Amino acid sequence: MLGKQGWRLLFNIDSLASKVFKARYFPHGDYLSAELGSNPSFIWSSIFAAKDTVKLGLRKRIGPGTSVQITIDPWLPSLDHSVPVPMVQGLENFTVNSLFQVHNRCWDSDVVKDFFSPTDAAIILGIPIDQSGDVNSWYWAAEKNGFYSVRSAYNLFQDQKHHSANTVSNKFWKILWTLKVPPKAKDLVWRAASNCLATKRNLCIKKVLVESNCPMCDVFAETEWHLLVACDFAWSCFNVAGLAAVARDSFSSLLSWLEATASSVTSEMLGRVIMLCWALWAARNDLVWKQRVRRVSDVVAFANLSLDQWIKAQGKGNLPLLSPLKERDGAEQWIKPSSGIKLNVDAAIFASSFKHGFGCVVRNSDGDLVSVFAGIKDGSVAPELAESIGIREALSWLKDNAYTRAIIETDSLVCVEAIRSEETLVSAFGLVVDDCKNILKNLFNVSISFVKRSANCAAHYVARHSVTLAERMFPINSVPLNFMSILESDCSF
Repeated sequence: MLGKQGWRLLFNIDSLASKVFKARYFPHGDYLSAELGSNPSFIWSSIFAAKDTVKLGLRKRIGPGTSVQITIDPWLPSLDHSVPVPMVQGLENFTVNSLFQVHNRCWDSDVVKDFFSPTDAAIILGIPIDQSGDVNSWYWAAEKNGFYSVRSAYNLFQDQKHHSANTVSNKFWKILWTLKVPPKAKDLVWRAASNCLATKRNLCIKKVLVESNCPMCDVFAETEWHLLVACDFAWSCFNVAGLAAVARDSFSSLLSWLEATASSVTSEMLGRVIMLCWALWAARNDLVWKQRVRRVSDVVAFANLSLDQWIKAQGKGNLPLLSPLKERDGAEQWIKPSSGIKLNVDAAIFASSFKHGFGCVVRNSDGDLVSVFAGIKDGSVAPELAESIGIREALSWLKDNAYTRAIIETDSLVCVEAIRSEETLVSAFGLVVDDCKNILKNLFNVSISFVKRSANCAAHYVARHSVTLAERMFPINSVPLNFMSILESDCSF
C-alpha cells in the first residue's frame, strides 16, 4: 500500500503531493532516483522504504527509445527479468533506439537476434512501439491496464519472498487460490493449513482454554489435522461424499495432506475436498456455539449445495468488466449478419518458435466467404496482446477496403472490454488498444462483439494455421477441406 503512494509520486507528477515531495526530497530527479535525505519525515521514510517493491513491476513503455538504456533501465515486459542480457559486449552505454531500423521506429529483427539470446530476442520483438509518443513513459507490467495495484504488487513480493521456499508448498498454494470454490472456503483452509485456526488446541496454547478435547468425538485433542481429516466424524463425511480415495494415514500435518491430495486428484475433486473442510468447520462451530448437532449427511449436503449455488452465481453479470456487455455478446453459434459483412478474428501463440499469429475470416449476409487473411509475427507476447494485434489488423483491412457496415467478432473478452472502455491503459497492451480505438473512430457502422469460442471456429482454424497461411490468399474454390467443413457447419444454423 505504501508502494502505491510511491507510484503516484512517479506517475501523477502534477499533483500537489508530488510537487511537495519533489521540492523537498528529489528536486533534480524523480521518486526512483531519490535519496532518503537528512531528517526525513515519517511519511517519506515509509514511502521511500517501498521503492524496491515498486521497482519489481515497473517498466518503461518504448516510444522514441532515446532515453532508455538497454542494460540499465527496466524495459522488458517479463516479470522474471526486466533487463536483457546481451550476448555481446559493448552495449552498456547504448539506448533502445539503437535496436530500431534506420529512420524507422520499429525493431530491426536481425540486430536484435544477433545481440540477444533467442528468449530475450523474442520478448523484445514482441514489444509494441509507440509510433507517435515523444517520451518513454512508465507502466506497471503486472496489470493489463498498466496501473499499479496493491494486489499485483503483493503477489510479486510474495513470489520473490518465497522463491527459495518449499516448491511443493508453493505449488499447492497456487492451486488452492485458482480453485473454483468460494473465497471463504479457501481462506478457511489457508488458515487451517497455516495452523492459525481457533481450534481448542491453539486456544489452550494461548491460555484461553484449559481443555482441548475435540467437540466432535471428545477423545483426541482438537487440532486442524484432527478436526478436518483424522476425526471419525470427518472421515465419515469424506466417505459419504465419495472422497474416500484421499488417504488420511501417514501425514503429520494438514498442509502435507493437502499437498498430497492436490497432486493425486482433479481440481474439481480438490474443490469438493476444500468445501467439505469448510462445512466441517461450520458444523463444529454450530456444535460449540449453538449446541446444534449436525449429521454426516447434513454436512455433506451443505458442502455440495453451497458449492453448486456459488458456481451458478458466477454468471457473466458478476464479471468485473471494464465496460458492460451488450445484448448480442456471448453468442455460442455463428450467425449470418443481417446486412454488410462479418469479420471473425482470432490469434495464436507459437511458443516453440517464438512467434505469434492471427487469422481473420470475412463473410457476407448470405454466409458466403468474402476473404481470408492471416499474419505471423516474431516475438513472445501475452495472449491478450496477440488478440488485440489481430483485431487491429482486421480493422485496418476494413479501412483499406472501405466497407461501410461490418461486425467484428472475437472470443477475447478482455480485448472487447478494453476497446469499448473509455479508460486509458498505459501498458503495452493499451498501446495496441489505442490503435484499435483510433481506427474504429474513423470507420462508420462498424461494431465489435464478444462471442464464445464455438462461434469463432473458422477464425480459430486460420489463426492456428497462420504459419502456413500468412501472406497467402487462396481462391474461394480451393479452400482446405477442414476449413470448408467449418464454414458449412456455421452456415447450417
